[in-house]
Amino acid sequence: MAKNRTIIHLECKGCGMKNYSKRVSKKRVYGKLGLSKYCSKCRKHSDHKETK
Repeated sequence: MAKNRTIIHLECKGCGMKNYSKRVSKKRVYGKLGLSKYCSKCRKHSDHKETK
């Protein structure tokens, strides 16, 4: 595992469930990551936002 990476969790905006995790660089300068992913609780694709 690289030392310049950290693990973030992606949380569904609809239901608040933390479904996914991702390794990202610590040197990022932009804001929180937001992706459209499938939520098994909502049973649809929805926006997921970064949490720590």
